[in-house]
Amino acid sequence: METTHHNSHIDFDEDLYTIEWSDIENAEMDYENYLNDIENFFREDFENDTLEEETL
Repeated sequence: METTHHNSHIDFDEDLYTIEWSDIENAEMDYENYLNDIENFFREDFENDTLEEETL
């Protein structure tokens, strides 16, 4: 039988990983930047695919 080697004495700070609803509710999204990132991702992916096809 295997024994686990973990430290059960590690303190867990739950507040560090807790997100409050007000944090989400008051966040302002930068939609223009978000959409630009998506567009750039697909453009680069398309260009990479095109270059791969040309070398074949």
